[in-house]
Amino acid sequence: MGRSSDIRLVLTDLDDTFLAKDKSLPEENLASLDALARHGIAFVPCTGRPVGGIPAPLMQHPATRYAVGSNGGVVVDARSGQLLQHSVMPVELVSSVYERIRPLNVTFDVFLPGHVYAERSRYEAMSGFGIDAPSLKTIRSLREPSDLSIPALLQGQEGVEKVTMYWGDEASRDALRAALAEFDGLELTSSHPRNFEFMAAGTSKGSALAWICRAMGCGQEAAVAFGDSANDIPMLRAAGDGVAVGNADDSVKAAADHVCGSCDEAGVGRYLLDILQ
Repeated sequence: MGRSSDIRLVLTDLDDTFLAKDKSLPEENLASLDALARHGIAFVPCTGRPVGGIPAPLMQHPATRYAVGSNGGVVVDARSGQLLQHSVMPVELVSSVYERIRPLNVTFDVFLPGHVYAERSRYEAMSGFGIDAPSLKTIRSLREPSDLSIPALLQGQEGVEKVTMYWGDEASRDALRAALAEFDGLELTSSHPRNFEFMAAGTSKGSALAWICRAMGCGQEAAVAFGDSANDIPMLRAAGDGVAVGNADDSVKAAADHVCGSCDEAGVGRYLLDILQ
């Protein structure tokens, strides 16, 4: 990207992008937020997590203007907490998907306003799915296990922001992929080597980027975006400068304009500090 004066906002994925693989926040990444604040450039954490799962040092930083959760399903004003944009799927559609995949060895984690629910049996089974330890700890911390079934949990809800499904074996992965392909009205993606996710059709981190740019009165070319997984590709393509971290999937690197250092090398912070110096 060009000069810092060309940039109006920076959006970044969190896990394995702005956060290191052990979920820590590298000092250089935090320093880059201070630099963004000095330049008057808006910072936007853009994650598949619920907004409530964004670390407090990021949400409370003076540079943070908006926050995006549920892969674009939620956009909030980081300063006031006001919900600005909300994209949800009909409960009936989500329930139909659940009934189709019910026999499979997978999770079915439903993202509702302010909560992420998981059936207790699936929540507990996740520990045997081969998920790396830091990710498993974070995933479990962001979910509320329930003894109710998913259909019971969804009763009375107005809509579902996102569903995440971690799979326990390759047979379940293949069966899950085939089952999801049977449904229209879903935006399918992935944020981890062992999951699939879906939102309402047309909902993505890229659609959230476009909404924020309109709200700020700037073109998308004024945005810099960082990511590592498939769910970040729409955001990288929508930004004026889409940057893959060094540990990103090859498909993400192919979609990016540039590649920076890895998440464990504070690649995002170093990239930004180089632009802003």
